[in-house]
Amino acid sequence: MEGLPFFCFLSEDDATKKDAYLVGKNLFNQHPSDENIFLKYFDYLCKFASYPISIDERKFYANEADVALAFFTENVKISEATFQLIKECKLKLENIIKEIISIENTIAQQALAEIQQKNREELCSLVELKGKLFSATQKSEFDSLLLLVQKSETALEKKYLSSEQKELYDTLTSEYSKVVSDKLIELERIENVEYNKSAVKSFKYVFDSFQSSEAKYKENQSQLYSLVSENLFRYDATRLFNETLIYYNHVYSFIFNKLDDDGKFRLTQFSIDCEKIKR
Repeated sequence: MEGLPFFCFLSEDDATKKDAYLVGKNLFNQHPSDENIFLKYFDYLCKFASYPISIDERKFYANEADVALAFFTENVKISEATFQLIKECKLKLENIIKEIISIENTIAQQALAEIQQKNREELCSLVELKGKLFSATQKSEFDSLLLLVQKSETALEKKYLSSEQKELYDTLTSEYSKVVSDKLIELERIENVEYNKSAVKSFKYVFDSFQSSEAKYKENQSQLYSLVSENLFRYDATRLFNETLIYYNHVYSFIFNKLDDDGKFRLTQFSIDCEKIKR
């Protein structure tokens, strides 16, 4: 048979392997009932279906072997010997396919185990981050932790969570909602307390400064503007506690009552024009 020596030359080299496959397939298709050609071609396919190459390649060669066996069975003249040969080829191919399926299942199980281990690590990270969020005392720290939470939550492959992992994830989702909500309220309160402390300190500075140099501020509007714009009028009244507002009104009234009509007008303008501190 011409072409048969080349067809029988088996190599793991990809180019040679593909060439031999095409030549073998062509030769077999031309002689579908030739037992010798079939066996050479079938054994070639089974050989590569058994090699430690990629699963997809092994499945390809096994499928081609299955097609070749079916084609040979349809075209060969059946005798007791050929019937026995077909049975042996079928059994050989079944064992190869079982091995491929077993390896594929092992790979899938290993991949699943790796994903679930990664999920386990991310869930542990989420548990740890929840505790850190609960203990956070600064908004910047809280925001940084939320970014880490988002990163871990995004890294979770949720469709591969085990039943226990899914239960933990659902619990964490519920707990995070409360922790974040409560902590935002707490941090806002802390920020407002600091804001008011800063405001009271500034108001006292204005009061003391004006009282100690009253003439300077009454006679020089630029000096007065500098004093009140930086320390009295820069605070947002909506964020001030009632106690802070009472002290603010006391300082403002003290200065206001010391000024003449023009000074009172200017002071009122200053209070409107000054930009407020948002922090």
